[in-house]
Amino acid sequence: MKKTYLALAIAGLACTSAFAQSNVTIYGIVDTSIHYLSNANAQGNSNVRVDNGAIANSRIGFKGTEDLGGGLKAMFQLENGFSSDNGAMLQGGSLFGRQSWVGLQGSLGKIRMGRQNTPLFDLLADHFDPLTVGNYASNSWLPAAGTLIRTPNMLRYDNDFGPVSASVSWAFGEQAGSLRTGSQFSSALRYTVGGFAIGGGYQQTVSATNSSYKDKVWNLSASYDFGPAKVFGGWFNIKDQTGLTGAYMAADSDVSNGWTTASTVAATPGNQRKDNGFFLGSSYKATNALTLTGAFYYDKSKNVSYTTLGNVGDGKRYAVVGWADYALSKRTQLYTTIDYNKARDAAVYELTNSPSGKNSVTTVGVGIRHIF
Repeated sequence: MKKTYLALAIAGLACTSAFAQSNVTIYGIVDTSIHYLSNANAQGNSNVRVDNGAIANSRIGFKGTEDLGGGLKAMFQLENGFSSDNGAMLQGGSLFGRQSWVGLQGSLGKIRMGRQNTPLFDLLADHFDPLTVGNYASNSWLPAAGTLIRTPNMLRYDNDFGPVSASVSWAFGEQAGSLRTGSQFSSALRYTVGGFAIGGGYQQTVSATNSSYKDKVWNLSASYDFGPAKVFGGWFNIKDQTGLTGAYMAADSDVSNGWTTASTVAATPGNQRKDNGFFLGSSYKATNALTLTGAFYYDKSKNVSYTTLGNVGDGKRYAVVGWADYALSKRTQLYTTIDYNKARDAAVYELTNSPSGKNSVTTVGVGIRHIF
């Protein structure tokens, strides 16, 4: 009996030790705004509504690590996206549609498996897009179309080599008889010295229905931090036969969709579309509490085609965006946004927030964001 008690005591101590080496964090963002949109329906009428943020999609997540000893750690992250205006889940109703992965971290870097952001998206969102690939579609059509944001069934590796950060991923298409069909390769490289940073990447996504259709993206971006002010710039080149670029460029006008609902005008698979785009922007910390950000996005598209329209030719599109953010605390901010989007020729069919087919749209929003 004494031996049994001793064994239980030792087991209890072992469990206590294991729990002491682990940690789990619950975190999230609740971002809600009041938005004015011009050309909000087929008749071209304006609309004022409560929306799921204008700066960041609302989310709740769980992440944790366990120290395995010898410098090795186990990691996981589960993240759900939801609309704060109505409580509905985003990403097609998936429970953890934003992130769902497990991995290991050690001296040789990090390796993760599951649903994750693409390396190219993280490069833009964390370092080079002045709006951090913001929530509402009128801010994010070019970076989102270029990076495709996140992908399931992904194996990803990240590591830092002094001033160089590198990321590479492979997403399995999981098609019987073909390793290539539906697969995705993504990569990102960033070099930082002082206030200057430069980075870029390449990404290829293969159609899940035809392995000869590919979406290829090249990106080069840079930024410089002057202290109170920071400037950004980037370039995209996209060649797409899958229809994914057109789907993201013409994302549904509902700003709470979380980039999961494509336009009712679907892009044409097999068509060789080409896009050349760039963005410029800057942020300025006017006071300890007030940050001002401005950005400009431009894209020139060729051979644009949609299933119900046929080949609609070439087009141009641009957006001018302003954002003022006032911090009430480290976790709570008030903000206001304004943007103006305009499209010409074929790009009119993919102008977000404009189901009326108008060639321009303006949105103005005020909101509050809390981070926990």
